[in-house]
Amino acid sequence: MRITHIPGVAAMVLALGLMSSMPAMSRNIVDTAATAGMFSSWLNAVREAGMEQALKSQGPYTVFAPSDEAFAKLPAAQRDALKDKETLVRVVKLHMAAGKILLKDAKEGTRIETEAGKTLTVHRKDRSLRLNEAEVLEPDVEVDNGVINVLDMVLFP
Repeated sequence: MRITHIPGVAAMVLALGLMSSMPAMSRNIVDTAATAGMFSSWLNAVREAGMEQALKSQGPYTVFAPSDEAFAKLPAAQRDALKDKETLVRVVKLHMAAGKILLKDAKEGTRIETEAGKTLTVHRKDRSLRLNEAEVLEPDVEVDNGVINVLDMVLFP
Protein backbone atom coordinates (compact mmCIF):
# COMPACT_ATOMS: atom_id res chain seq x y z
CA MET A 1 0.00 0.00 0.00
CA ARG A 2 1.36 3.44 -0.86
CA ILE A 3 -0.12 6.49 0.82
CA THR A 4 0.67 9.64 -1.12
CA HIS A 5 -2.09 12.10 -0.32
CA ILE A 6 -1.30 12.53 3.38
CA PRO A 7 1.86 14.50 4.19
CA GLY A 8 4.86 13.22 6.12
CA VAL A 9 4.39 11.91 9.62
CA ALA A 10 0.60 11.52 9.32
CA ALA A 11 1.09 9.14 6.38
CA MET A 12 3.65 7.13 8.34
CA VAL A 13 1.43 6.80 11.38
CA LEU A 14 -1.51 5.72 9.23
CA ALA A 15 0.53 3.20 7.25
CA LEU A 16 2.17 1.75 10.34
CA GLY A 17 -1.20 1.44 12.04
CA LEU A 18 -2.48 -0.45 9.01
CA MET A 19 0.61 -2.68 9.11
CA SER A 20 -0.33 -3.94 12.56
CA SER A 21 -3.47 -5.51 11.13
CA MET A 22 -1.52 -7.62 8.61
CA PRO A 23 -1.80 -11.41 8.76
CA ALA A 24 0.73 -12.94 11.15
CA MET A 25 2.51 -14.98 8.47
CA SER A 26 3.72 -11.84 6.68
CA ARG A 27 4.68 -9.76 9.69
CA ASN A 28 8.46 -9.95 9.54
CA ILE A 29 10.50 -6.73 9.43
CA VAL A 30 11.14 -6.71 5.67
CA ASP A 31 7.61 -7.60 4.55
CA THR A 32 6.05 -5.18 7.02
CA ALA A 33 8.28 -2.32 5.88
CA ALA A 34 7.53 -3.14 2.23
CA THR A 35 3.79 -3.08 2.89
CA ALA A 36 4.05 0.36 4.50
CA GLY A 37 5.25 1.74 1.16
CA MET A 38 7.56 4.40 2.63
CA PHE A 39 10.79 2.47 3.11
CA SER A 40 11.81 1.63 -0.49
CA SER A 41 15.24 3.24 -0.18
CA TRP A 42 15.98 1.55 3.14
CA LEU A 43 14.81 -1.84 1.83
CA ASN A 44 16.98 -1.45 -1.28
CA ALA A 45 19.96 -0.70 0.98
CA VAL A 46 19.15 -3.77 3.12
CA ARG A 47 19.00 -5.98 0.01
CA GLU A 48 22.22 -4.56 -1.51
CA ALA A 49 23.99 -5.01 1.84
CA GLY A 50 22.93 -8.67 1.93
CA MET A 51 20.90 -8.27 5.13
CA GLU A 52 17.41 -9.04 3.80
CA GLN A 53 17.32 -12.71 4.86
CA ALA A 54 18.53 -11.83 8.36
CA LEU A 55 15.67 -9.35 8.75
CA LYS A 56 13.18 -11.93 7.48
CA SER A 57 14.52 -14.59 9.87
CA GLN A 58 13.28 -15.46 13.32
CA GLY A 59 15.40 -12.73 14.94
CA PRO A 60 14.53 -10.86 16.96
CA TYR A 61 15.98 -7.63 15.64
CA THR A 62 15.22 -4.02 16.37
CA VAL A 63 15.57 -1.78 13.35
CA PHE A 64 15.71 1.97 13.07
CA ALA A 65 14.32 2.42 9.56
CA PRO A 66 14.81 5.75 7.82
CA SER A 67 11.85 6.73 5.66
CA ASP A 68 12.16 7.49 1.95
CA GLU A 69 11.93 11.17 2.94
CA ALA A 70 15.02 10.69 5.12
CA PHE A 71 16.98 9.21 2.22
CA ALA A 72 15.83 12.06 -0.05
CA LYS A 73 17.40 14.56 2.39
CA LEU A 74 20.85 12.94 2.23
CA PRO A 75 23.61 15.22 0.94
CA ALA A 76 25.12 14.12 -2.37
CA ALA A 77 28.39 13.07 -0.72
CA GLN A 78 26.58 10.63 1.60
CA ARG A 79 24.47 9.29 -1.27
CA ASP A 80 27.68 8.68 -3.21
CA ALA A 81 29.29 7.01 -0.18
CA LEU A 82 26.45 4.46 -0.13
CA LYS A 83 27.58 3.21 -3.54
CA ASP A 84 30.55 1.60 -1.78
CA LYS A 85 29.40 -1.84 -0.55
CA GLU A 86 31.49 -1.76 2.64
CA THR A 87 30.07 1.66 3.62
CA LEU A 88 26.56 0.52 2.74
CA VAL A 89 26.86 -2.56 4.98
CA ARG A 90 28.13 -0.41 7.88
CA VAL A 91 25.26 2.05 7.45
CA VAL A 92 22.61 -0.70 7.29
CA LYS A 93 24.06 -2.41 10.38
CA LEU A 94 24.06 0.94 12.19
CA HIS A 95 20.26 0.81 11.81
CA MET A 96 19.98 -2.68 13.37
CA ALA A 97 20.30 -4.06 16.90
CA ALA A 98 20.04 -7.65 18.07
CA GLY A 99 17.06 -8.42 20.27
CA LYS A 100 13.72 -6.78 20.85
CA ILE A 101 14.28 -3.27 22.21
CA LEU A 102 11.22 -1.16 22.96
CA LEU A 103 12.00 2.55 23.03
CA LYS A 104 8.95 3.26 25.18
CA ASP A 105 10.85 1.49 27.98
CA ALA A 106 14.15 3.29 27.33
CA LYS A 107 15.22 5.98 29.76
CA GLU A 108 17.15 9.16 28.89
CA GLY A 109 20.74 8.16 28.16
CA THR A 110 19.98 4.50 27.41
CA ARG A 111 22.65 3.18 25.09
CA ILE A 112 21.83 0.73 22.30
CA GLU A 113 24.62 -1.34 20.73
CA THR A 114 24.07 -1.72 16.98
CA GLU A 115 25.12 -4.54 14.68
CA ALA A 116 27.77 -2.11 13.34
CA GLY A 117 29.41 -2.08 16.77
CA LYS A 118 28.44 1.55 17.31
CA THR A 119 26.25 2.89 20.11
CA LEU A 120 23.05 4.90 19.74
CA THR A 121 21.94 6.96 22.73
CA VAL A 122 18.30 7.65 23.61
CA HIS A 123 17.43 11.29 24.25
CA ARG A 124 14.05 12.46 25.54
CA LYS A 125 13.01 16.09 25.64
CA ASP A 126 9.41 17.13 26.08
CA ARG A 127 7.54 14.85 23.70
CA SER A 128 10.51 14.28 21.41
CA LEU A 129 12.35 10.95 21.28
CA ARG A 130 15.75 10.84 19.58
CA LEU A 131 18.48 8.32 18.85
CA ASN A 132 21.65 10.38 18.70
CA GLU A 133 20.56 13.25 16.44
CA ALA A 134 17.75 11.38 14.61
CA GLU A 135 14.15 11.91 15.65
CA VAL A 136 12.08 8.76 16.13
CA LEU A 137 8.89 9.53 14.21
CA GLU A 138 7.12 6.28 15.07
CA PRO A 139 8.53 4.05 17.82
CA ASP A 140 7.96 0.42 18.68
CA VAL A 141 6.05 -1.08 15.75
CA GLU A 142 6.15 -4.70 16.88
CA VAL A 143 6.32 -7.48 14.29
CA ASP A 144 6.82 -11.22 14.65
CA ASN A 145 10.61 -11.07 14.47
CA GLY A 146 11.30 -7.78 16.22
CA VAL A 147 10.55 -4.09 16.29
CA ILE A 148 10.59 -1.28 13.71
CA ASN A 149 11.25 2.34 14.67
CA VAL A 150 10.88 5.04 12.01
CA LEU A 151 13.64 7.67 11.81
CA ASP A 152 13.63 11.07 10.16
CA MET A 153 17.22 10.73 8.97
CA VAL A 154 19.79 8.21 7.81
CA LEU A 155 22.50 7.56 10.40
CA PHE A 156 26.13 7.47 9.29
CA PRO A 157 29.03 6.00 11.30
